[in-house]
Amino acid sequence: MILNAISSGFTLYFNNFLAFTKIFLFPILFIGLLSTTADYLSSLDEVYFVSTGLILAFQVIFLTPLYTGMAILIGRDIRIGSLNKLFGYVIVGAQLALKIFILQVIIGIMTIIGLVLFIIPGLYIQFRFTYSVYYLVLEGHSILGSMDNLWNESKEVHWSLFNAGVLLTLLTISFVLIIYAFLGLSSQEEMSLILSLIGNCITVYLQMILVAFPVYSIYQLILKKN
Repeated sequence: MILNAISSGFTLYFNNFLAFTKIFLFPILFIGLLSTTADYLSSLDEVYFVSTGLILAFQVIFLTPLYTGMAILIGRDIRIGSLNKLFGYVIVGAQLALKIFILQVIIGIMTIIGLVLFIIPGLYIQFRFTYSVYYLVLEGHSILGSMDNLWNESKEVHWSLFNAGVLLTLLTISFVLIIYAFLGLSSQEEMSLILSLIGNCITVYLQMILVAFPVYSIYQLILKKN
């Protein structure tokens, strides 16, 4: 069941590679450029510490939640064959960004507590509650309502969600390591700005693929049983 959901998600991505990449190209380049700028400033001098912090805060608090919401909405619309313009996704994603950020913070705190107690509980919390953002974005639930609905609907499949999380994490780490090795990014000091930009863009792009396709398919096929 897990492999079917993941494979169907990646199949959908490959079938819609051009459409997905076209609509996400500018956002990916934008956040990649910001990440590269932050890396560059942090390597210069402590005088740029505030600037670097502001860029990173903007990414974590607004851009990452925004892109997560956009990826989910784009994944939904690709499935129903009705893609909208980028601006429309930005508007809706921006309205959801704060809720998504708060939800991610709550899950992050729970995960840290679980990791402190023991590694497995932390990973279990992370991999199970990852899907609560789909309840928030697609079903319009509140932050706590999204977590509650996920908890209730995942009682019979919670270990499937855990196994899927482990598998996708291993795939992601392996792919990123291969890409960075291919680009020759063995150490931060040796990075050129161009290679750093490429690496940052690919990393974010991969995250958006996972959100819009395989993770979405797990939500759709295993949790919602559609």
